[in-house]
This record gives sequence, structure tokens and C-alpha cells, in this order.
Amino acid sequence: MKFKVSSGDLDRRLSVLGRVIESKPVVPLWGHFLFETKGDSLIVTACSSDVVMNTELSVMDSEGDARAVVPGGKLMEYLKKLPEQPIEISINDENHAIQISTLMGTSTQSGESAEEWSQPKSLNPDDTNTLAVSSQSLLNGISRTAYAVANDTLRPAMNGIFFDIEPTMLTMVSTDSHRLVRYCRTDAQPGITASFILNKRPAALLKGVLDKVDSMVNISFDHKYVVFQLPLYTMTCLQPEGAYPAYRSVIPPNGNPYKLIVNRQDLANAVSRVVLFSDNTKLLRLDISSNSVEITAQDLDLSCKAKESLACDYQGEDMTIGFKGAFFADILSNMECQELEISLSDPARSALFSPALKRDGEDELMLLMPMKV
Repeated sequence: MKFKVSSGDLDRRLSVLGRVIESKPVVPLWGHFLFETKGDSLIVTACSSDVVMNTELSVMDSEGDARAVVPGGKLMEYLKKLPEQPIEISINDENHAIQISTLMGTSTQSGESAEEWSQPKSLNPDDTNTLAVSSQSLLNGISRTAYAVANDTLRPAMNGIFFDIEPTMLTMVSTDSHRLVRYCRTDAQPGITASFILNKRPAALLKGVLDKVDSMVNISFDHKYVVFQLPLYTMTCLQPEGAYPAYRSVIPPNGNPYKLIVNRQDLANAVSRVVLFSDNTKLLRLDISSNSVEITAQDLDLSCKAKESLACDYQGEDMTIGFKGAFFADILSNMECQELEISLSDPARSALFSPALKRDGEDELMLLMPMKV
């Protein structure tokens, strides 16, 4: 195997694929990259127990179609220290030695045979659904839901983002039993009724790629795998086992009757200060009246307490309700609206959070269970 390629292009692609590789891979070869040359193309693949990602680059002066396993650590560090230039990579078919020739000199390292390389199977063509989603919609959905994904070894299906697909709407959901996030794209037109689960780790990898993409993303999935096709990368993910919880049943069908409107950033800032004075329970107490919300936290063992008041617009009965400070702060920091609407019913029932003014094409709802005050 021999070819020439841009050092900068290869460096950028390997930097993305390198995030797929696990520190202790299930299959030893999965700790490296698979290089495949096909005509004037180089296909690089990274593999882990639940993700396969590959990318295709244009190369020059390629000699024959071949496969080889290339250790990534030293190669990635070497490429980062090279100025942009064409480099020649030559891999010996017999001993798998890798030689890189640059304008300054050469380097060599050992590689591996690709004969033992294996990766998860592909989609079942008889059980595959497809849809196309804009990269920005997908990025927004992952960004708004990923923080509430569970880490539950007994219910692995909750350790991911649930994609609930309807003909005229795409809904992304996450929950850890204490909080639930539902993000809908009402401007999507999937044209199908189906669902799949995107695990937490692949979601984080996909988010890092989507941040640099402005195009449509083609998604294909069956009952076991999900494939995301982007302009430069293809990512195949293994779905977790089990069915996702019936999330619709925990959302009040008609909402909650009492409405609190408050500046989201002012509330987030106040919470970040007050929660420093809470005890191990991280309980925040909210005393809500018609024109103000008072946030209180205390630690009786350390004899410390903090209290702040904010102006608000509240329609409903005066109420005292408690929330876990970290969860409350997460919701506030993962919303982008200026004015926040909090819908309440009573201190023992879940609160609903949503932007006071909805954006076109979006419907965002977050649910948080209260704590006993």
C-alpha cells in the first residue's frame, strides 16, 4: 500500500475518528485505525464496542487496493507537529511496517495485519427505516437532551436519547427518572412512524461532528443499529437493549394550571449563588407569590444560609416548592430563551419548564420532580 495525502486533511480526519477509540478496546485491533485504499480514495475506520466511524479522503499516486491496521497514537501526534504539506505513506504488505515521507525526512513505525479486523454487522435491509434531518436540528436536539440521559445499568434503554418519529414531527427525549426533556422539531417531515435510541457516547461523538456541519443528515436504522451519513463521516451505532419508557404518560396532558414567568438568566445566576449554601441534599426552596420568587438554601450543620428574591409574573396560588439544586441549574443552563415559563400544580407534582416565547419549528419541554421541603 502506497499513496500521497495532505497531512492537514489526514490530521483533521484522524482527530475526529480518534474519539471513537476506547482506552481498553474489547478487540485489541480496535485500538488502532483501519486504512483501506480503493482507487484514488483512502477510507479510514475507527471502531469500538458500540460505534463505528469512517471517513473517505482523496489521495494521489495510490498503488493498488489494500488494507492495513495503523496505530493511531504516534501517527496523530506526528501529524499535528507537521506543517501542511503532501506526505507519502507506504505500508509493507509483508511485515506491515509504516513509512511516512515528508519534505523534511522520513519516519517509520510498525503496523498490524487487517486480516483479523472485525466490526459490527450492517443494517438489515428488510428492517430499515430512513429519514433526513438538518444538521442544525439534530445538533439542537442532542444539545438540549443529552444532559438528562440516565446512567442506569439495570435499564440500559434509558442511557440514551429516544428518537420518537412521526410523519410530521421528530421528537427527541431523555430522562433519568428525576427529570425529563422533550425536544420536538415541528418543522421536520420524516414521513414515517418509527423510533430508535441513540446511546449517550455516540450522541456526544455525533455532536462534536455536527458542530462543524451545515447540511442534511441522512439517518438509517433497524431494530439494532443506527447509521448517520454526514458529508465527511459515516457513523454506525449499536442501540441499547430494551424498550424506552412510556414518557408521554408522565407529562400532564393539559399542562399545569399555575404559570410563572421569570428571566431565565437572572434565575440561573441566583440559583448558582444560593445553592452554594445548601446541605448535602442540595435542596433549593422556592417561595412563589404574584410578583416575586424567593430562592433559599441552608445548611443547619454549618449554620449557613442564603436567600435571594427575583421579580416575576405569577398567576396562581402562592406556593412553596423544593427542587434539587443541580437538576434545577441544569435545566436553566440548557435552555436558550430569555423569558422562562414554569408551570406548576402543587408542591408534590412535577414542574414543567418551557420558553415563554416558542421559536418557529421548535417545541421544548422539560419536566422536573420536586423535593420535599
